[in-house]
Amino acid sequence: MAVHDQFRGKALNAVDAKGRVSVPADYRGAIQTRHRRLVMQDGFDPNADDTDERRRTGKVVILIKDPTQPCLMAFDNAYARDHRRTIDERHADKAGLQREAAIRKDLTFFGSAEDMPWDVNGRIVLPPRIRAKAGITDFVYFFGLSDTFGLWNPATFVECHQEEFPDLADECREFCEEKGFAL
Repeated sequence: MAVHDQFRGKALNAVDAKGRVSVPADYRGAIQTRHRRLVMQDGFDPNADDTDERRRTGKVVILIKDPTQPCLMAFDNAYARDHRRTIDERHADKAGLQREAAIRKDLTFFGSAEDMPWDVNGRIVLPPRIRAKAGITDFVYFFGLSDTFGLWNPATFVECHQEEFPDLADECREFCEEKGFAL
């Protein structure tokens, strides 16, 4: 995977009164690069297969409540396809109904996923029920994790990382201070 295909770095962006937040430009670029590669690999015709222009062009972030941390996990269709492949491989040693049940259990990951297309300004709308899953209020702290990225309440990020990764917690505090947002 090329560097421009990865979600790296961090950003702190405000959530407006309508629940809109700007996805960092580098993250949007990575999503679109990964989308173009997916289209080429699969022989998919985005113009014929989807009437939603934002989906055709890869301008969609997929969000779920992170299964292991108190944040939202964000990814793209390339990650979703690879994750499905990983699930199938994980259960290759099983057969019949046992395999189907194990795969179905792992696929619940996708049942809670929400497609969030971004607008011309690179903003997605985070409805209140989605923000509540991660305790997001006025600001979102974006944190890149290569194939995925997290959307955090900044105070929660600091709390979760303070002990094991104090430098990451300090960086988040600094971002907040720069924006005039006190934790």
